[in-house]
Amino acid sequence: MNIQRKILHSRLFITWCITLVVIVICLSISLLLISHSKRTIIQDAPPKLPDIANPTDTLPESQQINLFLIETDGIELVPKTVELRLYLDTTVRLQQIISALIKETPPSYRNPIPRGTILNQVYIDSQKTAYMDFSHHLASGQIGGTTAEFLTISAILKTVFDAFPNDVLYVQILIEGEEKDTLSGHIDISQPLRF
Repeated sequence: MNIQRKILHSRLFITWCITLVVIVICLSISLLLISHSKRTIIQDAPPKLPDIANPTDTLPESQQINLFLIETDGIELVPKTVELRLYLDTTVRLQQIISALIKETPPSYRNPIPRGTILNQVYIDSQKTAYMDFSHHLASGQIGGTTAEFLTISAILKTVFDAFPNDVLYVQILIEGEEKDTLSGHIDISQPLRF
């Protein structure tokens, strides 16, 4: 019986040893495959192009532009000169200037453009009519009557025509991509406007 036990134990021992060796080999192969599959090849970044070949990345020189705002102690639009870095493309420049008008409210001035207004898009056609699409805030944010509406429209027109005396002849104000009759029921904006 002892001999049978010894043989049984020796066979069991050999089986365990073989199983252990197979497990170690399988784990080694698995780890090797995992380590090779997770290797990330880091590529070198492409060389930076010279500034001349990449003109859109270089900011243009500052220019003085008049934004038409209201002085805190008055109800008339007055030009407020600001420095802006404007690109050469007329449409892009127009977008930059009107975006500045919307956001710019220096001390001692009030902005006639209602808060929250966003300039969605600008387009200038071949007849030199600038189509400016504003968010609904331009209309829904109107406070007051005819005077407030007149000041909002006038601020946009004066700013555009002052900055683009030869490039823009008319301005069509759109709200959320659509033509509207008025901003708040007073002044007709259904057609392109001109001072």
